[in-house]
Amino acid sequence: MKLLALDLDGTLLEPGERILPETIEALEEAVEKGVIVGTASGRSLADQLRILSANGLGPPAGYPHFLIADECRIFLLRGGRYEGLDEHNERLAALWRSAYERAKGLLASEVSRLAATGARIVRVVGEEEALERCLFAVIFEDAASAEAEEKTMKELLAGLPLHSVRNGRVVAVLAEGCDKGSALLKVCEAFGVEPGEVVAVGDSGNDIPMLDGRYGFKPATVQNAEESVKRLVESLGGYVASKPRGAGVAEIVRKLLSG
Repeated sequence: MKLLALDLDGTLLEPGERILPETIEALEEAVEKGVIVGTASGRSLADQLRILSANGLGPPAGYPHFLIADECRIFLLRGGRYEGLDEHNERLAALWRSAYERAKGLLASEVSRLAATGARIVRVVGEEEALERCLFAVIFEDAASAEAEEKTMKELLAGLPLHSVRNGRVVAVLAEGCDKGSALLKVCEAFGVEPGEVVAVGDSGNDIPMLDGRYGFKPATVQNAEESVKRLVESLGGYVASKPRGAGVAEIVRKLLSG
C-alpha cells in the first residue's frame, strides 16, 4: 500500500465529528512508513479543514496529504496549505457549468414534489453553494427517505449529462464523470502511484466508484458499512473490518501495514 484514501462520515469520523486517538495513531504509523494518506468525501473543503483542525490534523500535522472534497474536487497539501489541483478542478467546474441550469431546474421541481408529499428535508444546497461545490444536494431527516429519492433521481437523470450519489441521508446531483473514483485516479497521477498500490476505504453508496474495482484500487470497509458495500468489498477480495468507523479504519491500516 502506497496510498490510502478514506471516506469521512461513517468511516473515519465518529459521531460528533471526532477521530479516535487509536485511529490517529494507526494513521501516523502509516505516514511514518511512507504511505500517502488522504480523504475522499462529499463534504466541502471548508468542512474538512474545520474537522481536521479540531482533531489535530491538517497542515500542522503534515497530513492528510490530499483532500477529495465535494465527491470530486482535489486539494493537495503543499507548502503548509491545501492547494487545488487546478487543471482537474477547472475541468470539473466547466462540466458543471454546462449542466448547471438543467440540474437546477430538475432539482427545484423535485424538491417541490417532495415538499408536497410531506418528505422531511433538512436542507437543500442553494445556488451559490452549488456553483462553488459543483453539486446540488438534498439532505433528508432519515436514510430511508434518501434511499427512496436516490432511486427516483436515477430515473430522472437517465440520458442526461448528470448523475446522483447517496451518502446516508444525503442525495447529491453532479456532472457525469464526477465521482470519488475518478478523482482518486487523478490523485494517483499527481503522486505517481499506480492504482493497484491504492487502498480505498468507504461505507456508503457514494464510495462505490472507488471500491468496485473499475479503477483498479483495492477496497476495504468498516463493520458499520451498508450491507451492499460490505458484500461488494467481500466479493472483490477486500478486507471488511470487524469493528466500526474509526476503530475499523485502525484495524484495516494495521492489517495492511503488517501484511
